This record gives sequence, structure tokens and C-alpha cells, in this order.
Amino acid sequence: MSVATKSGRFFKASRDRLELLRELRREEGLETAAAPMIPRRQDPSSHPLSFSQERLWFLDRLDPENPAYNIPVSLRLRGPLDAAALARALGEVIRRHEVLRATFHEAGGRPLQHLVPATVAMVFLPVIDLRSLPPGRRDEEARRAAGGAASRPFRLDEGPLLRARLLRLGDEEHALGLEVHHIVADGWSLGVLVRELTALYAGETLPELPIQYADYAAWQRERLTGESLAELTAWWRERLAGSPPSLDLPTDRPRPAVQTFHGGHAACSLPAALTDRLRSLAGEAGASLFMVLLAAVQLLLARWSGQDDVPVGSPIAGRTRREVEGLIGLFLNHLVLRSDLSGDPAFRELLDRVREVAVGAYAHQDLPFEKLLAEIEPQRDLSRTPLFQVFFNLLSFPAPDVRLSGLTIEGLEAPPEAQSKFDMTFYLVEQVGGVRIDLVYNADLFDAARMDEALAQYRLLLEQAVAAPDARIGSYSLVTTAARTLLPDPTEELDACWPGSVAEALARHARATPDRPAVLWEGGELSYSQLDAEVERVAAELRAAGIGRGEVVAIRGHRSAPLVAAVLGVMRAGAAFLILDPAYPEPRIGQMLELAKPAGLIDLEGDGASPPGGRVVGSGGGQEGGCLSGGGGDDLAYLAFTSGSTGTPKGVLGLHRSLTHFYPWMSQAFQLGPDDRFSLLSGLAHDPLHRDVFTPLWLGAAVVIPDPERMTEPGWLAGWMARTGVTVA
Repeated sequence: MSVATKSGRFFKASRDRLELLRELRREEGLETAAAPMIPRRQDPSSHPLSFSQERLWFLDRLDPENPAYNIPVSLRLRGPLDAAALARALGEVIRRHEVLRATFHEAGGRPLQHLVPATVAMVFLPVIDLRSLPPGRRDEEARRAAGGAASRPFRLDEGPLLRARLLRLGDEEHALGLEVHHIVADGWSLGVLVRELTALYAGETLPELPIQYADYAAWQRERLTGESLAELTAWWRERLAGSPPSLDLPTDRPRPAVQTFHGGHAACSLPAALTDRLRSLAGEAGASLFMVLLAAVQLLLARWSGQDDVPVGSPIAGRTRREVEGLIGLFLNHLVLRSDLSGDPAFRELLDRVREVAVGAYAHQDLPFEKLLAEIEPQRDLSRTPLFQVFFNLLSFPAPDVRLSGLTIEGLEAPPEAQSKFDMTFYLVEQVGGVRIDLVYNADLFDAARMDEALAQYRLLLEQAVAAPDARIGSYSLVTTAARTLLPDPTEELDACWPGSVAEALARHARATPDRPAVLWEGGELSYSQLDAEVERVAAELRAAGIGRGEVVAIRGHRSAPLVAAVLGVMRAGAAFLILDPAYPEPRIGQMLELAKPAGLIDLEGDGASPPGGRVVGSGGGQEGGCLSGGGGDDLAYLAFTSGSTGTPKGVLGLHRSLTHFYPWMSQAFQLGPDDRFSLLSGLAHDPLHRDVFTPLWLGAAVVIPDPERMTEPGWLAGWMARTGVTVA
């Protein structure tokens, strides 16, 4: 059996999965059917580190004593217990597995492993008696102690890297707490530890281990060279070519410049009926439940991020050799499962893609994640983990309670994790009544409410997948029952509270305060009445050209008063504006025009560029009169494009209602008024420009425009803001 280290439960060893992986490896030519046994290292005084150990040592050097890599497990022992026999059994486990006696030191900037001799290693099993507490508080205190111990850091250079304690909860009830640092163990290792501990406690004699972990480390380093390393690296390099540098998930707070590990926890369960349908869907596709659940997670992440290239990390036991199955040590490897969700496939097609990705990764799992990073050298960012920021782990069915020598052993539920090594980690546990999902997340990035909703959306996607697996994934909804109550009633008359567009607000201010400055720049200004007249001239010419409601007009120009007038004129005509920044390369502008297909172009730069099949409309002259509002709240107001960093730029459509709901919030949140002056500093092609232009004109305040030729001069901007009295930037 193995142990789920995050919850303290027991789990069956996945031997069927191991056989599948060995078969895949043989088919790929990565392993022969009768591979020679890993040999003992030739120099017993040499204790090489594995690649995984070396990476954890470097991480510890960057952030010393970080408890994020502690592995805790808590066991409840019922029945008469011999504490001395338990301590002797624990000591024998430590003697048998030399890695549990390791400490790690620095020599010439590199890690060096030292093994404390078995004759010197001391075993401490302190006993803490809680029987004086009321019965209801004993379990609470045991969980609190487990949480405190799990967050207490290890010193890699001092050791020991395995801690144990025994809590006496009653005359025949105890809680055994264990913590081990990840550099000497993994989740599978805890299963080995518990299995040997129970056998030794019962007085059994265990055979000596065929090899030690350091033997495996030496063999791994010798094997991962030359042609073997080149073949594995080539496969992964091809698989990860062009992978996005990050998964840009929406966060509740700005991402810190250096990654933090403060963890939060959310949980939910999938009912048995839904789980059975998910297994049936997997069987129909020749896939596994893991692949179905992973496909839905990647679909959720794609919808959240707007990216259709979604890499997710997932653990693999790394014990493809029989001689290491009984060893304690760090064999766990991380695989990058990168799925393609482009083209809006049906869920069944997405599942086929995920299956292909997973099977290929399993067959090439021998390249340690640490070695992969060294070989492909991905773009590094101290604020997030490389290659993936979301981790996904499905654990096997729970095994029955173990009864041995009059003792019943079962998992003691541990408190939620206090550390999060990734932005989000999905732990899924198969249970008799379905699947339990524990979501551990970085609490410095996400609020609890967002993560609760993420789990609700995940379950909703799974329900839609089993109900309509042949439907396009783009048709699946993320609107949960809780979210639906927050959305407006589609039958409600929204225009009853429609406050009008910014074009109407401009006209009101022009009537009430015609001489108040609306747009300022060094050397000139436009009053509200003058700006309103310019806006109306632009709108009139657009109407005369047959351009109006629902159509797009591109505006090409630098920061200037004519640009402000052109934007408002397009809106007053009922059309939507698209700003083309002249600083953009011509191919980028051409691409935007090709995608937008505008009905007309206002070219403030005067070089005559025009959209394919469109009309060129100047901003001078034109007819007077016409509608001031430019349309209702649900009419299109603007078109903007994303940066295109993930491939083709994507158009974002904005409505008048969205803009007009923003102005009052902005004004209230920052206590703004008509006496403020807003600097026009934002990029021309992105929505912060709307804040800089529309909010002041909504309030009756002023827009202040800098000289675009001098904006980048050192020191000029601060002096300009002081001279012009800018209050909002």
C-alpha cells in the first residue's frame, strides 16, 4: 500500500498502472523486458544525490527552511500499544534505509550528502499525554499539533530529516505523527515506511534491501548520459516547443515579484453517480478516469486564461524498476502534460488529445524534471514555477483499515495545507462514494470565494461533459447556480436605469459649463462647448457617409485633442471605435484592420492608409444635428485587441453600458470630481485609455495631453505633471 501524504489516508499501490507503464516503455524501446538490476555503487563512501535531490537542495538554498517541502502523515492507533516496541521498529526502519540518516552540506557551491552511521543515529519518539484534556478537545489538539509540526522547517545540514511523535489520546488510543523532508522521501515512501513499521512492530524479520537510494542516484546519473539522454531530451524538447511561458490566470491581487507559498484550501466532492458516468465516458474513449478529470481541469484553465495551449504538471511515481518499489527515497517525477484546446473541439475529441499527451509523457517519464529544466532552459520568472503553474494529482482507492497485533491503524485527518508550491494544485481522491477534490491554492493570489467558485465550475463542466460529450467545449457554460443569482434577470428592462452614454454627458456639460476646459495640452485647450462642437462635426460626417449603429470605425492617431474628439464623435454617431496606434508596426495594424473590417477610417496622421474595402472619412466639415446619445446601453461602443502574445490577436467587444457603469465606480472609489485633471498616459490601443478619457468627461473634469515626443525624456514627465496640475495619473 501507499499513503496519501496530503490527507493521511492509505491507498493501494497502483501495480496495474506500473505494468502499463513498463509495457509502454518497452514499446518505445526505452526498456527491455528483462533489464539488469540496478547495481550497488562501487564506492560505498560516495553518496551521490539524485537530480531531484539536487534541485530541492538548491531551492532550500534560495529560500532556507521553507516548510513547503515537508511531507506530513498522521495515523490513529487503536488498541493496546507498546510505545517502546514502536520506537524500536522506527529505529530499524531508519537503519534499513540509509537515506533517512542523510544530511546535506555545501562544498564548493555544490551539495554534498553525508550519511550518519546507523550505530550513531538516534531515534526520538517523544510521547505527549493528552488524557488530561476533555475527550472532545483531544482530537482537536492532535490536529493542531499535526499542523504545527508540518509547518516547522527542517535544517538540511543538521537533520534528522524524519521527525516522529506519539500523542496519547486515551488508554488504548494514540496518534502517531510523522514528518519527513521531501529531499529524502515521497508519498510512496510513506507507504513503505508504514508497511515496514507495522511489520517490525509485530516482530517480523524483513529481508535486507537489495540496494539503497544512493545506489539508485549513482545509476541514474550514469544512465542519463549520451544517447539515452539525447533521445529523451529530444522528445520533450519537441513536445514543449513553443509552450507558453506562463498560464495567465485571473488573480485577486497582483502577483508578487518573487513567488510566495502561503496556502489556502477549498474542497468539494463528486457524487458516486457522476463518478460512474465519468468512468463510463473514459471507458468508451479507451482512456482513464484520470484523463477525463484532467481534460476538464485543462478546459477550466483555458476558459479562465483565454489560452488554448494549457500545460499542467502531474506527478508520476518514478518507480518503474521493481528493485526500487520497496525503497524510501525521492523517486517522484513531475510530468508536463500540455494539451491543445484550439479549434473548439468536442469534449470527446479533447479527451482523445489528452490521452495521447498522457500516454506519450508516461512513456518518456525517465527524464527527471530537474534534468529537463537544465536541458531545455525555459524562460525563468521568479514569480512563478517554470513550465507549469497548476498541478494535478489523482490518488487511488482507499484501502481498508490495517489491523495488526491488536492495533487498528487508520488515517487521522490532517488540517489543510499551509503551503502551496504552485498557483493551484488539484488533489483528487477516489472514494467509495465518488471523488473528493481538495484544491490547494496560493492565498496571496486568490481569494477563497474565487476558489470555491472554481470547484463549482469544475463540477459543472464535468456534468456537461457526461451529458453531452459530443458537444463543442465552447458551448459549455461556467455559470453555476450561485453565479446565476448574481446576474441580471434577462427579462428585466435594463434601460430603465440606463444613465446614458458619455456623449450625452459631454453635451450636458457643454450646456451647463460651456467655458470650462475639457482638453488641455501645452500651448492650447478646448472648452466643453468647443469639444462638443468638434464631436458633433465628426458624428455628422459619419452619418453622412452612411456609417452608424453597430458598425466599426478605425481611428489612427497619436495622443491629441483631435483623437479625443474623433473617439467621442464615433460614439455619438452610434458606431464603435477602434484605435490604431501609429507606433504599431504596419503588419500589426494591417492584421487588426483585416480582423475588424471597419466601415470607415479616420486618419489623423494624414498618410491616407485605409482598411481593405473600407472608406476613408476625414474629421473636418460635415452636417450639423442628429442624435446625441449614439445608441442604447447594449449597443457596441468599442473594439480593442489583445496583445497577441498567445498567437493571433483577439478582438474584445465593449458595450456602452459597461463603460457607463465604470465611471461612477471610478469616481466614488478614488473620490474624483470636476476639479480633477486626468493625464492621458495610457497606451492608445488598450482599455485603460477609456479611464483616462471618458471618466473626466463624464465628471466635467479635464483631460491633459502630454507631448508624445517628450514623454520618454528622463524627468520631463514629472515636471509636466506639476506644471499642468495633473491630479490623476
